Amino acid sequence: MTLSRGRQTGPGPTSPDLTSPGPTSAGQAGAGPAGDDQIAMLRWVIARLREHCPWTSQLTHGDLTEYLVEEAYEVLEEIEAGSLDEGLRKEMGDLLFQIALHAQLAEERGSFDLDGVAQAITAKLVRRSPHVFTADGRLSVDAQASVEQVEAAWTRIKAEEKAAEHPVSGNPAPAHRTAADPSDDDGGTHLSGVVGSLPAHLPALAKAAKVIDRLGRERSEHLPNSDPATLAAADEEELGELLFAVVRTARAAGQDPERALRSHLNRMT
Repeated sequence: MTLSRGRQTGPGPTSPDLTSPGPTSAGQAGAGPAGDDQIAMLRWVIARLREHCPWTSQLTHGDLTEYLVEEAYEVLEEIEAGSLDEGLRKEMGDLLFQIALHAQLAEERGSFDLDGVAQAITAKLVRRSPHVFTADGRLSVDAQASVEQVEAAWTRIKAEEKAAEHPVSGNPAPAHRTAADPSDDDGGTHLSGVVGSLPAHLPALAKAAKVIDRLGRERSEHLPNSDPATLAAADEEELGELLFAVVRTARAAGQDPERALRSHLNRMT
């Protein structure tokens, strides 16, 4: 069976109905995990699909990339539509299925499993939240911590983690220098580092917004010059009109606005 990139040619890796797992084929154990552990049930169902479903058994990490992005956008759609109950629950289930399926593929090749995924994010949250936890994960709340202090600590700790993961031989980065540290006077290097730290496949407009956020509004000297008066929008509705006008002008000139902005960001690295 040849996998197609589209969903039209097969059932696709959509979320199974966990309410009725039902028996498997004759001679196979039909019951899933006992009790009310729905994550354990999800993992059991996915493992059985990988074992017995001719479609799911052939999937690879690469095959699943488009579905991961699509399901994330469908969660976003429910949130923006204000559908924060049943609609959001179901779409988050579809997104969780993608994560769990990737973890199952990794487990099959002896790499990591869903517990390992949970452990990684739990450790990161504890490590980057010293205003709530001690280093060993015990609760120790700093009730006086401000949002600004929390953001600064998160950015500092993240930068320290990155420096530890990718040390520069003979030129270690000082621990107090972070991606948002105004003391960094090397504007070009700093800007390149910020752009390079973002996911390569992030849409260009979202990536540009992240670059600006990470530099901080006070770091505007490192950004290309523009006349704020010509770009001002009173609210997001007006901003949408402005962006649409830019896209319309670009298309009339035969230009690709997404590619143009992506290329501009790439030149910053």
